[in-house]
Amino acid sequence: MPSRIILPELTLALTKVRTQNVTPMPSKLIPCWHLALLWATFIALLPLNAQAEFATRSGSAYIEHQVLTTTARLSLSITGDPAEALSKGIPLTVLVETRLYRASLLSRFFEIATWQHPYLIEYHALSNRYTLTRPGAGPPETFPTLSETLGAIEDFSVELNLPPGVAVEDRLEVRLRTVLDRSDLPGPLKLMAFFSNDWQLQSNWQRWKVVHQ
Repeated sequence: MPSRIILPELTLALTKVRTQNVTPMPSKLIPCWHLALLWATFIALLPLNAQAEFATRSGSAYIEHQVLTTTARLSLSITGDPAEALSKGIPLTVLVETRLYRASLLSRFFEIATWQHPYLIEYHALSNRYTLTRPGAGPPETFPTLSETLGAIEDFSVELNLPPGVAVEDRLEVRLRTVLDRSDLPGPLKLMAFFSNDWQLQSNWQRWKVVHQ
């Protein structure tokens, strides 16, 4: 019955060989920026329900006397952490972005101009009122509720001079979206807002052909 004696010895020998050939892997600490990147990727894969709170319902764009007029019907709602931060005195900026594109000979559209239209919202605890400062539009407007403040932004309209070089026969397209601007938030809050779904308020880009009047 030699096999019963040889088998344990063979197993022990193989175990020693495996142990001798295994090189211990040096322990490495994962850099902080790797952890941040992994966490950001995880957050990005989550369903962003808050994004549905900013949307563009409809819009149009036309040119008359070298002036580009863009109008849009927006749907805006701010809840959760951004609304709480606003109630504690932190201003919020709703940013409406418009871009002008021109078609090439191959019918591909290329960006030729971009504009940003910031709407500053502030809450004043003493008066329990919200104020809205429009881009380049004089003194702030006052509203009793946040919903009414956002409602004043929802009927968006802007007139802009055409960039140099745009011809009447050019095929043009306007694209528009609305975002909650996080760039001006205080440092610690800006970092938290980067990872929080509540702060990822952003509509999809909508596009319209530009009509020449």
